Amino acid sequence: MTKITVGLIAILAFAQTVQAEERVLKNDIVIHSTVDKAWWAMTTAEGMKAWNVHDAQIEMKMMGKYHTHYSGVVGDQGTITNTILSYIPLRMFSMKVGFPANFAVPDETGKRVAVPEVVRADTVFAVIEFEEIGKGDLRVACTMLGYRSGKEWDLVYDFFKKANDVELQALKKFLEAP
Repeated sequence: MTKITVGLIAILAFAQTVQAEERVLKNDIVIHSTVDKAWWAMTTAEGMKAWNVHDAQIEMKMMGKYHTHYSGVVGDQGTITNTILSYIPLRMFSMKVGFPANFAVPDETGKRVAVPEVVRADTVFAVIEFEEIGKGDLRVACTMLGYRSGKEWDLVYDFFKKANDVELQALKKFLEAP
């Protein structure tokens, strides 16, 4: 057996033994646009600033940094720093999700609650996929994994469930604009 085959078997075996309490969140949307435009909008600083964030610095390469800031400048408090783990141009990219030190999510009452270190401990990952589905449409999907059980995890899961839908709707509006 080749080293690649052995490595693939090990990865598949690990995937089959993922802890039962780990949850997966998937959001997707159909957009009337091209994969080229969607890829540009999500994988370049210029693209992200055109529809989504105030500032961005993106190194689209393995272990590259994917910095974004919704209201300030990258480097300021509130900067989100994700790490690109892998990508296939125009098809998918995956990243380790980074949370800024001041990351907070709304609780059941709407009060913003700081997220504990255990949640921000580099355990959440995202996979963004682009798929042409015909007639000028494409599906953009965001799958996030690494969520555990517990109140804090529930709050973060619920936050991203809503936030990812909002982000995908904004992407659709941007890409489908005349």
